[in-house]
Amino acid sequence: MKLLVDKKGRKHLVEGEKFQTDLGIVDLNSAADVAKSHLGHEFYVLNPKLIDIYEKMPRSGSFILKKDLGAILAYTGVGSGDVVVDAGTGSGALALFLANIVKPNGRVYTYEINEKFAEIARKNIEKAGLQEYIELKIKDIAEGIKEKNVDLVTLDLEEPWKVFAHAKNALKRGGFIAIYTPYIEHAKRTVEVLREESFKSIKTLELLERELEFREKGTRPRTRMLGHTAYITFARKY
Repeated sequence: MKLLVDKKGRKHLVEGEKFQTDLGIVDLNSAADVAKSHLGHEFYVLNPKLIDIYEKMPRSGSFILKKDLGAILAYTGVGSGDVVVDAGTGSGALALFLANIVKPNGRVYTYEINEKFAEIARKNIEKAGLQEYIELKIKDIAEGIKEKNVDLVTLDLEEPWKVFAHAKNALKRGGFIAIYTPYIEHAKRTVEVLREESFKSIKTLELLERELEFREKGTRPRTRMLGHTAYITFARKY
């Protein structure tokens, strides 16, 4: 697989020897760092990173954006060799980033009850080459968590509090739970039940992203910003 970037910055993930676009046909057999289409247009040829696959992969259900993915990884301190339970797989975005960190000796167990979503996630996992580190389960996690001595549990569910008792039993001491909820009422209920289950270090965040524009006449934030996507609640088992 290669990442082709044209002079306008448009990105294309390419599998195979030839790629056809409105700028012409690119033969990757003879491509080096820069390839030319038969119409003379140039493309940068790169080996794709996970972020490139994430940006181009098919989506289903809720889709966690980069600003929130980064917070989940940073605030839980997940690392190489960790065991993670993830529920509400969706397209598999969070599972992919988790697996990319916990490999080669760690493991991600991701739960999804929607078979159609699970199939999309499975294809995305295979495209990223991370299937060795992710086990996809078509199962309702509210029925229980088989995995034990877990470092991190992540939940992107409509009623995540139904899983908190199971998560507490699955987590090792010092392990984290991260819950992704779109509505403030869900975040409030999440915090209440986490307290009932004796979780500690509870914190809820909302992340807003605003990109800057640098122009000759001056610098300012872009008019459009990436605003509310969800509330992310973190807690820890002591």
